[in-house]
Amino acid sequence: MACTNQTLANITRPCSNVGGIFTEVYVALRENLDTVTFVEQGEPKNTISSITLKNSAKWNKFEFGKNSSSFTSTAQYDGTTGAYAYTQNDLALSFNRMEASKRLSFMGLLQNEIIVVFRDSNGLNYLLGYDEYVSSSAFTFTTGTVKTDSNVVNVTLTDTSAEL
Repeated sequence: MACTNQTLANITRPCSNVGGIFTEVYVALRENLDTVTFVEQGEPKNTISSITLKNSAKWNKFEFGKNSSSFTSTAQYDGTTGAYAYTQNDLALSFNRMEASKRLSFMGLLQNEIIVVFRDSNGLNYLLGYDEYVSSSAFTFTTGTVKTDSNVVNVTLTDTSAEL
């Protein structure tokens, strides 16, 4: 990663009620990635303005309920060398109801090298899997103990990026 000066800046409270909520993600095989245009200024490095897949390749859309999923980005910094080693991005998805069709889809996530795009409620589109493919680091089916408990599938997709 090239050495660049980072300056401190004030962060003001936004005037509108904005958040990072998202309710759908798009998944494709990494080998089908054709072109990507990254947003250059003022946004995280994995923010994109456009993306295309090769020929007849298609995106697989995963939808889930509001407030049921999250995105976490953690930078690994070495204070001794002053270098960022990598950034780990985790996309934690939670789906209601355990179904065979979902299980088959999730097995596809486990067995393939994938890319993932999601859009947050601020209108930003994020690409995971550009530097290295996205992998599934957690995959659990959980049933409740009584009828009112949730039957849920939790999937964590992990991307390791070269820079912030």
